[in-house]
Amino acid sequence: MDLPEECWELICKAIDEDDYRFLESVSLVSTMFLSITNRVRSTFVVTDRTVPFLNRHLLRFRNLKRIRFSDFNQDLNSILLQVSRSGLDFESVDVSQMRYFPDFEKSGMMMKNVKELKCYGVGGFRDSDLVSIGVNFPFLEKLDISYPNSIPSRVSDSGVIELSSNLKGLLKINISGNSFITDKSLIALSQNCVLLREIIFRDCDFISSDCIKFVLRNSRNLESLAINGIGLRPRESLLSDAFLFARCLTELDLSDSFLSDELLCLIADAKLPLKKLLLSDCHGFTFDGILYLLAKYQTLVHLNLKGANFLSDEMVMELGMFFRSLTFLNLSFCSKLTGLAFFSIIERCVSLRCMIMVVTNFGVEEFSKELDFKSGIKFLYLSRNHNLRDECLEKISRHCPFVESLDVAQCPGITRDGILEVWRNCGELRSLDISRCTGIRSLGVVDFELPKLESLRACGTWIDDEALNMISKRCRGLLHLDLQGCLNVSSRGVKEVVQSCVRLREINLKYCEADNKMFTWMVFANPSLRKIVPPCGFSPTKKLENFLLRHGCVISQDSSELLSVAYRANGRDDDTLTRLII
Repeated sequence: MDLPEECWELICKAIDEDDYRFLESVSLVSTMFLSITNRVRSTFVVTDRTVPFLNRHLLRFRNLKRIRFSDFNQDLNSILLQVSRSGLDFESVDVSQMRYFPDFEKSGMMMKNVKELKCYGVGGFRDSDLVSIGVNFPFLEKLDISYPNSIPSRVSDSGVIELSSNLKGLLKINISGNSFITDKSLIALSQNCVLLREIIFRDCDFISSDCIKFVLRNSRNLESLAINGIGLRPRESLLSDAFLFARCLTELDLSDSFLSDELLCLIADAKLPLKKLLLSDCHGFTFDGILYLLAKYQTLVHLNLKGANFLSDEMVMELGMFFRSLTFLNLSFCSKLTGLAFFSIIERCVSLRCMIMVVTNFGVEEFSKELDFKSGIKFLYLSRNHNLRDECLEKISRHCPFVESLDVAQCPGITRDGILEVWRNCGELRSLDISRCTGIRSLGVVDFELPKLESLRACGTWIDDEALNMISKRCRGLLHLDLQGCLNVSSRGVKEVVQSCVRLREINLKYCEADNKMFTWMVFANPSLRKIVPPCGFSPTKKLENFLLRHGCVISQDSSELLSVAYRANGRDDDTLTRLII
């Protein structure tokens, strides 16, 4: 197309925001596109495999703003020194789950514009690291130091107090899992970081209700608060009027708490500008309490009631009157709910885009009348519903034709007939998870194309080479294929998929009966392949690893990263949404 280069740059920036890995294909089109993709790439992930080419990458991508370390076991300080010498000015640094906290001062890395630092799960994290953060990141706005990987925790009040005195412009902090900090830490943060908008402190057992009340009173700019473990009556009574002072609070997470109806009513009467409310796995409240609360907050866009076991279909239908603005709803582990509640909600909630109903009684319902509507919902997670059958799945596909991501894993009542109806009716489907659906023995004959399907997870099913033959012919746009535990799959079926699905990037063959000698052929047959999880017991030689790496592909026994790209639903990363589902 004869478009100005500036227009193509805007398009590539949009691709980079969704998933920078898609830029690789774009960069191969022409020298102009290669130049554009080099300019717009903003995120770089450092792994053990990218280290040999790191200097080359840093010279190629001159506008990087975010750097993240993952699957990295080398010297963190030396690599940061190498990064600092590139002259790039990063805004976000992520060293989460590294074995130790790096010495940023020795690395000489440019810190003046770093606004976000993520270091959750870092090994041996201690007070001296907090002091280092305060000194080396003076303009930090977002900080995550949650759940350090050290037992016992080495973070204390003195470290947090020192940190808060140096980070006056801090807007967001997550200190969850630092089990020995007390009220002193939160009070210091509230007093010294007056611009704070978001505080997350889950699993901090020594934080009192008086402290929470002080934070809500003193932090005038607070927009988001996440705590758990509320439960003791004295603590709850102290919180009774605290929410009256949180005039800017738009997001409230009280998950894993004991909440009475009285407290919910007090929150309702506080007339907060709430848009997001999470009451996941909470106990103690009843239908009357949640009804009163939701009646006061009819502009909520995000609601999580996971584990509210008392909810029935009739109750949810009544609550549905207040769901008109919802875009996200989680009703997982509500064991009394059936498809009646589901269809009632998606019919009323025209704004709903993501719904999670894992482990419910979906499938036992009987409909007295035929439904006549089409929902605009795009992300559906219905796994582990043991009563879900083909008839109900077919009804879902007819009323949710725009769904892009569907998870029906571990639903043994589903067979190939239900899946075929989903493929036939849902033309926008990008991601499908049918893992451990033991009723699926094959996929039959499909006489239509599935051009938009990018991710298929079929772990632990009985699909065979004939099913893979169908996939190779009808799903040519496939990017991710997870066949872990598919014992009927052999090398013949795998070869057909690899050869025909020319965009395939990742394939998981763990526990499959595939030939261990075919990996060299795979990267020659499909240059797009970037990750192969081989059958168990296979140990690649150094020569094979280097050969695959030269072709841009890695072979790894770790299948944890083989997740659907569509799990970034509703602006959430893979880890967050997976936690919501589980």
